[in-house]
Formats: sequence, structure tokens, C-alpha cells
Amino acid sequence: MSFKTLLAMVSTVLLASACKTIEPDQAKPAVITNPSAETTAELTKVVSTIYNGRPVTLAQDVLTDTNILSIQIAEHKKDGLPVRGRIEEMPRQFQLLKHEDDCYLYDSQNDTLYPLSTVQCETIELP
Repeated sequence: MSFKTLLAMVSTVLLASACKTIEPDQAKPAVITNPSAETTAELTKVVSTIYNGRPVTLAQDVLTDTNILSIQIAEHKKDGLPVRGRIEEMPRQFQLLKHEDDCYLYDSQNDTLYPLSTVQCETIELP
């Protein structure tokens, strides 16, 4: 494959993904309608990636009753004792949002939407 062909393919993919870019305020709060091991695995992978690969454990029914997900990093332990003492890091909050037919995990800390391919969701009304 020539460099020009590869460059054209990469440019096409980037252009197509740029057309799908949305702003968080265009999306609406949502909940998951198809909870499964596959959707939980995808959410776990996305959240772990946001935390630079740190392991994350999520329940299978996460984001099925509410669109808010709060993550508190567990304290570091060695031999069952805390390494750093108390945790000073605030919990990080995520939201499940829907725009058209697509579902996204929104990280409010870095104002980023992460597309979810296996998750199906429906919008909800907030009180």
C-alpha cells in the first residue's frame, strides 16, 4: 500500500468522524436500555482509559436507573494498610447522554464525549 493511499484512507476516516462530532449541550440525559456483560465491559474500558488504564469495576446495572455515574478511586493499599492515608481526590462524575441514535459517556472534568458502540439508551426527563 502506498503512502498516498494510506494518507487518503486516514483522511477519509478522520473527516467522517469529524462530521459526527457533537457538543455535550446537544445531547440529552439517558439511561441504558440493554444492560449486559458486553455493555458493562465497554463502559469499564472507557472509564479505565480515562483513568490512564487503572482498573475499574462497574456493576452490570450501571446507568440503568440514572444517567449519573460517580467514580471514587480506591485508596492504595499495601499489606492491607493505606499507602497515602486518606483520599483527597474528589469523585469524578460522568453522565450518559444521547444524541439522535447514539449514546455517549460524558466526562464533565475534561468536557469530553466518549461514543459507546454497544450501548443502547433512551432519553429521560430530569426533575
